[in-house]
Amino acid sequence: MWGKAVSKHKLKLQEKVHALFANIEVAEDEEEREYPGKDLLELGESSEWSSQKLEQAVQKLEAQLLVKPKDKPLKKAVRKLRKDLLPRQLKYEQYQMLLGDRNSFSKTDRDATFMRMKEDHMRNGQLKPGYNVQIGTETSLF
Repeated sequence: MWGKAVSKHKLKLQEKVHALFANIEVAEDEEEREYPGKDLLELGESSEWSSQKLEQAVQKLEAQLLVKPKDKPLKKAVRKLRKDLLPRQLKYEQYQMLLGDRNSFSKTDRDATFMRMKEDHMRNGQLKPGYNVQIGTETSLF
């Protein structure tokens, strides 16, 4: 996995989450008169959505869904959050934790990073997972 790709996809996911909550807010504007003070955008429009915040928001929406079980846009939003956006957010957070300060990691060997190897018999510049091992000694031979 490449660090820039994870960052880019996580940013796009954040935009989708903000757009989804904006759509929910628009759908509930007419109900705002009935239930004043319940504003979903107060949860953090400008801040980044972590998986914990997203989970709490989904639980609040599910509680609203219990009150109004026939609200189709709300059902659709909860389903999309549960099935698509929340699992992806968890995956991207895990990838960023594994990346640390590196630029890439291999999914099969988490300690390896992608490097150009000297042996490239196909001459296509393909990157392979590898280790940057350096050995230092205290005694000198000279």
